[in-house]
Parts: sequence; structure tokens; C-alpha cells
Amino acid sequence: MAEDMPVISGDRSTILGNLLTSMIGASFLGIIVLISGQRLYAEPIPEGVYGPIAGIANAILFVVLATVGASIVVLLLKYGKEHLLRYILLGAFTFIGVVIISYFGFLYVIILQFVDPILAILIGIAFAITSAFSFVMVDSTNRIKNGALLVFGSGIGAFLGVVLPVWTSVLLLVGLAIYDYYSVKKGPIRKIVELTDDDPDKLAALSVSSSEWDIGLGDIAFYGMMTVLAIVNYGFTHALLAVIGIVAGFLITLKLLEKRGIMAGLPIPVALGLLGLGLGIVLKFFFPFLP
Repeated sequence: MAEDMPVISGDRSTILGNLLTSMIGASFLGIIVLISGQRLYAEPIPEGVYGPIAGIANAILFVVLATVGASIVVLLLKYGKEHLLRYILLGAFTFIGVVIISYFGFLYVIILQFVDPILAILIGIAFAITSAFSFVMVDSTNRIKNGALLVFGSGIGAFLGVVLPVWTSVLLLVGLAIYDYYSVKKGPIRKIVELTDDDPDKLAALSVSSSEWDIGLGDIAFYGMMTVLAIVNYGFTHALLAVIGIVAGFLITLKLLEKRGIMAGLPIPVALGLLGLGLGIVLKFFFPFLP
């Protein structure tokens, strides 16, 4: 939530609805994984071999990649290469969409036993390309773009919540929350805000807009990631408590945003979401019958 918003005004219910929609969408994808009984881990350094140390190393690696990516965006904006940035985003979103839809499409094939799984995956690839175009190549106020962004954010969050093991997921969320705070204060996000101050639509493809509220793609993805992390590793009680924590943290962040004009969107929701997840673990210990 790092866009430069000179005046913070209402429509809180709409933007909160967008947030809940994205987390619900991610949750359904997580449930697909549970039903299929299939789960593929894709952490760079396997936790099964190196344990929690692998989680720390993986989290550091992802944060470094996020820093490099943000720095590239800063450089492209600084030298007036917005069109190049737009095409890079288009390629990135298309690739991510193909990977995500192929993964969950394969699980659908397992569950529903489609006769022609290749056809199903090809349809998914076409959908990914169409979605990528819809929110990279159209105006930021377009509902199609916003809807596609919510779909992609949900998919990215669900995918990360499924393919990353627990230690990597939790430490990645913590690491990104810390990085988000720093980046908004004086890092790449602060510089991006300054470079787009005259034209916020330069990065329209990375945020869902509702009146004067904005949710960044990263916020959508990582809120969904925490929700799915709870569902596939612990259970629905844990997920519900995590969602309550995320929403409470999001509302607190919005309140602070009204006073400060710019706020990191991850630290408070991630902290309260993990607190809710921890509370779910404690409750499950004393009440093992909870779902």
C-alpha cells in the first residue's frame, strides 16, 4: 500500500470487499490442493534436508529478488522507460499466469478426471495471457483490469502458500514485511512513489483502485499466501483466525494511512495474521476436534 494518496477518503467497504474476495479466491485454490491430495514443493533450498536453516536462506533469497526487481522498476521509471516496464510486466504476468493455471489446472484434472488434460491446460494458458493483457494494457480505472488483478493476486498467493513449506513461508512473510517497511520509508517503494508523483497511472498495473484507495498486487498476493498457508498446513480454524488478523491489520493500516499519506501494507496485517495463526495452533492443542 505504497501509492502516493494526497487525500484519503471513503469507499472503505469496497476496498475491503476486494481484499476479502482475493483471500476467498486463494482459499478455494488451497482447498483444491487438499481435495486432490497432490502437493508439489518448490523451495530453492529443501527444508526436508536442511530444516529451518533452509527456510531462513529461502526467505533471504526471495527478499533479495524482490529488492532487485523493485530496483529495476526504479531505474526504468527514472530513465523514462515506462513502455518497456509495461511490456516486462506483461511478460512476467503471462509467465506467472501460465505456471499457476497449469499447476491448479493439473489438480483439477486429477479431481474431475478430464478426458483431455492437455486441452484444459491450453485453455488455462489462453486465460492467463488474456488476463495479463487485460490489466497491463488498459486504463487503471477499468473494471476488467481490476478483476484480472484480483484473480492474479489470488492465484499467486495460493500458489506460494502451496508450493512453499512452512518455515520458508513464515520467514518469507516476516522478511517481506520488514523489507516493505524499509522500502516505504526510504527504499525502492519510496523512490517509485516520488518518480510517479506526477502520474500515478504509470504503475496502474500493480494496484487495484477503488475511489482513492489502492491495494498493491504484493499485498493481495501475500495476504492470500498466509490464508492458504494456514489452510493446507493446519486447518480451517487457523485460516479463519489468520484472516481475522489480516483484516484487522489491514483496517489499522488504512487508519494510519489517513494520517501519514503512505504506509507499508504488509507489516501490521502480517504480524496480526501470524498471531491469529499462532492462536489457532494453541487452540488446536487444547481442542483437537477443531477443523
